Amino acid sequence: MDKKEMIIPVLWVLMALVLPAESFATDDLGGPARVWTYPVIYAMDQEVTWYFDMTDSGFSEGEDLYMWVWSPTEPDAGNFDNSSEFAKLEYVGDMVWKKTLIPTQYFGASVQDIENSAGFWMRLKRKGNEVQSDVFSMTWSVGEVRSFLESGDPVKIFPEKFYLNEPLSLLVNAEKIWVGGDQGGLAGEEIHLHSGLNNFQADAMVEYQAWIPEVSEKTKLTPIGNNLYKIDFIPREYYGVEEDFIMENIEFLFPAKDWAKVGTDEGGKNFILLAPGVPIPPDPVFYFFPQRFSQLDLLTLVRLNNEKNSKLSYTITGGGKTITGEFTGTLANLRAYINLFEVFSGDASLDKIHLVVTNQNGSEIVKTDIPLVPLSDLQ
Repeated sequence: MDKKEMIIPVLWVLMALVLPAESFATDDLGGPARVWTYPVIYAMDQEVTWYFDMTDSGFSEGEDLYMWVWSPTEPDAGNFDNSSEFAKLEYVGDMVWKKTLIPTQYFGASVQDIENSAGFWMRLKRKGNEVQSDVFSMTWSVGEVRSFLESGDPVKIFPEKFYLNEPLSLLVNAEKIWVGGDQGGLAGEEIHLHSGLNNFQADAMVEYQAWIPEVSEKTKLTPIGNNLYKIDFIPREYYGVEEDFIMENIEFLFPAKDWAKVGTDEGGKNFILLAPGVPIPPDPVFYFFPQRFSQLDLLTLVRLNNEKNSKLSYTITGGGKTITGEFTGTLANLRAYINLFEVFSGDASLDKIHLVVTNQNGSEIVKTDIPLVPLSDLQ
C-alpha cells in the first residue's frame, strides 16, 4: 500500500472521531472564541463547569443553546432535531454560556473509558435542527495530570500563566514535598494551603487556622490519587483583594492537619510562583563577616536581595548561652550586628557557635555551625 492509499483510511477514522453520526443542521455558524473550565484541573468523576464564549459566532445574545456531544459517548443520541433539556446550557452573560456536569454521569462512562477516548467533541446548537456551531473540543485534564506525575515536580500551577480574576488549579505531589530533611513526609496526610499574595502581604493572606472550621475547609487540598492533591480557586476571590490589586506572586507552604507537619520546598524554603510578566528576582545571598572571628569579636550577618515583606530573626547558641535578635535595614540589604564579646568574654574558649536565621513565618533561612578562632591563637 503506497502513502496515498494509507492516508485515506486515516482521514476517515479522524472524521469519525470528530463528527456525529447525524448532523443535519441547515446552517453552520462559527465556533467558540474561547472555552475554559472550573476547576481548571478536574477528574472525570468530579463536578466541573464548562464555559463557552460564543462572541462573534453568529448566535444571539442570551438565546437557548444546547450541547450536541458524540465523544466519548453521545448522551442525546437520536434527538438532534429536538435537543433534550439535560443538554441545555445556562446563559451567564456577555455571550458566555456554561454547563455544570460530572463527566462519568453525563456520558454514562467510566473514568477509564473517558480517559481512553478521543476527548469531548461537540457542537453547540439551537433546540431544533436549524443552526449549529463549528466542531470543537472541550479542554480536559488527563494529559496535564499524567505529565505532572511523571515530571517529578513537587508543585505545578495550571494554567502556567495565571491571573488575578481567572480560575487556577494548584497540583501537589506529596511524595516530592519536603518535611524537614526528608522528602515525601506528607504522603497520605490531610494537607492544607498556608499562603499569601506578594510574599504574604498582610491584607492578601489566607492562613491555615486549624481551629476555625470554615478556614480549615477552605484551605484543605483534595486528594486525587497517587498521592497527588489539588486546590482550585480564583485568586481575587480566595484572598479577598480588590480588582485593581497587582499580583506579583503566590507564596505558600503545606501544613498537615493541626500543623503536625509542615511541607516545604527543598531546604525548608517556601514555594513562590511568579505571576506572568513579573521578572525573576535575584536569589537571596547570605554571608557574615569577618570570615574568621573569635568569641571576643563583633559579628555582622548580612542577607541581600530579600523577598518582599521579609522580616528576619537570628538565634546564636554557644557555651550554654543564647543570643537572639532581629535584622534591620532594607529588603536589598538586611543586617544584624552581634557583640559576641559581651556574651562570651568570660567563658572558656569555644570552638564554634550555632546560628539559625528564620523569616517572619518561622521558616529556617540559615542553619549552620560556624567555627571560632580559639582564644589560644589570640595570645
